[in-house]
Amino acid sequence: MNTQLKITIIIVAVLAIGGMIVGLPQLPQMKMERPAESKLPTAELLDQNATQVNFASDIVGDRIIALNLIYTDCNTACPVVSAIFEKLQSQLGEKLQQNVRMVSLSINPIRDTPEKLKAYAEHFHAQPEWRWLTGDKTQVDSLLKALGVYSADYSNHTPIILIGDPTRSGWTRFDGFTSPETLAAKIDELKILNSVGCCYWLFYVAPLYPPSH
Repeated sequence: MNTQLKITIIIVAVLAIGGMIVGLPQLPQMKMERPAESKLPTAELLDQNATQVNFASDIVGDRIIALNLIYTDCNTACPVVSAIFEKLQSQLGEKLQQNVRMVSLSINPIRDTPEKLKAYAEHFHAQPEWRWLTGDKTQVDSLLKALGVYSADYSNHTPIILIGDPTRSGWTRFDGFTSPETLAAKIDELKILNSVGCCYWLFYVAPLYPPSH
């Protein structure tokens, strides 16, 4: 395959995927910002089944992540954000089996045991790809700081949701009660961008490095 043909194929793929982007729901005007720290944290945590997990390798891996902050004794913002995630889970459907994962991280890990998180998760009909995390407070605080969402007074935290493809493009932060439609659109956008990257690698970069025999 000559270089001109490769470039033509890439352009066609980008234009086709670009047409898909145009068809996505438009995001409302709102404040979005990246957390101050882009390095993927490696905190050691516990999920709702009391399984020890590493945030970077076991939870994120190469997945697109939707992450919110909760604590089980919260009776203000947390139930609303969790309800938004429950609707997001329904909207994503089979995409949760395609390298997309939802994560709820406790910001009061001293009280939120895996057992409490599991009971709380059941209230919102959480499926296996919606993981709930707690653990040692030092590990949790370190993760929150690395993500740029740490608050010394957890009880006065504001609703925050992070959507990201951390190993490729970092995080986008949504403040307030963001609609599940907006979150799902951001996830679709990241999936499309991943597809563009795959096309570029397949048709242009990979042929430059043929396997040795």
